[in-house]
Order: sequence, then structure tokens, then C-alpha cells
Amino acid sequence: MTGPRIVACVLGALALAILITTWGFPPGSQGVPGPGLVPRLLGVALLALSGALLWAPGTSAPALVRHHRAIPAAMALLVAYVLLWRVVPYGVLTGLVLLTFFRLTGLAWRGALIGAVLMATSLQVLFERGLGVRF
Repeated sequence: MTGPRIVACVLGALALAILITTWGFPPGSQGVPGPGLVPRLLGVALLALSGALLWAPGTSAPALVRHHRAIPAAMALLVAYVLLWRVVPYGVLTGLVLLTFFRLTGLAWRGALIGAVLMATSLQVLFERGLGVRF
């Protein structure tokens, strides 16, 4: 099995896990999105991406570069994010995951830290104040 097909299988499994674990979340009512909307959209998008990678995985791979180590690390980080979802508070977990993602892409510590804090805080405010979702 080639690398892109392995990635497709992992993304497909992650998508199914997201869809199964959030199945009971209400999607929303009377035009107001509920807590089930975003995870379901994410799950469907990951499932579509997985299908596209299985359908046309590509024919050749470039030489080994730094990003080849970052891709499995990012996938492992997503799995850890899902596993720690109910254990670590949402804002802290999201901030740490974003910080790690930013560092994986080569962003300096200062920029990564500022970006992670701003994004995690914005997401927390959006979900709690805008959508009324409590974590």
C-alpha cells in the first residue's frame, strides 16, 4: 500500500470516528446551528478527502523532505486531539494543538504562540458566545 493510500485510510477512520462520536449531538433547530453541525461537516469533508485520495493517490513521490516527517506527526496530533477531547479543557487542548501545528510548519515560537492563543481564544468565544455551545 502506498503512502497516500495509507493516509487516506487513516483520514477515513478519523472521519468515521468523528461522525460516530458526534451522532447524538443536535444539528440545530429553527435556523440556528447546533453543536453537531461543525463536527459533521468536518467528518464529511475528511471522508470526501479520504475518498479522493483512495481514488487518485498520485503516481510518484518527491524526495524525502522535512514535511514528510511533519505529516505523520500532524496525523498523530489529530488522533491525540480526538482522544483527549473530554479529558483536557477545550481552550487549552485547542491552543496546544494549534501551537504544535504551527511549529510543525516551521513558524517561530513567538508567532506560533501568539497565533495559537488568538485562534484558540477566538474559537472559544465563537462557540460559547456565538453558538451557545458549552465545553
